[in-house]
Amino acid sequence: MPSTSSAAHEPTIALKPQPWRWKHPRVLVEHPDEKLGMDIASGLRYAGYSVAICPGPRGHARCPLTGPAGCAPAHDADVVVSSLGVEQDSAREIVHELRTRYPETPLLVEVPADADAELRALLDGCHLMTAPVTPEQVVLTVQRVAGDPVEEEPRA
Repeated sequence: MPSTSSAAHEPTIALKPQPWRWKHPRVLVEHPDEKLGMDIASGLRYAGYSVAICPGPRGHARCPLTGPAGCAPAHDADVVVSSLGVEQDSAREIVHELRTRYPETPLLVEVPADADAELRALLDGCHLMTAPVTPEQVVLTVQRVAGDPVEEEPRA
């Protein structure tokens, strides 16, 4: 009789970063919500960007970026969009590592409207987007930060 315990049979996720598929400006999107991350990635791809998506650390796992090996997609990104929830220590650690390892790479961070002084100090120099952000807002912000032309929406 098959076991009813699904916890014992959950597949292990092994992330294996792949090289960027296109030569367009490269954007790393860090988002724990798969659907929202994919929506942001779709908008960026439609706008002409190469996109890699990272769900961030899951459960008790640590982000490879915080270890000695680093993170290949972050290393090669032209812009990083972080929506990991900077209220959490693990997300703050990732932002700190991104700023330390890749100080020249623009970092767009989704922040709560009531961000405290410590968080504002950590994010000084980052491009802040007040949560919740839409995929369209992320695309426009990436275009502005990357210095790319921004398509204005037609006026009624």
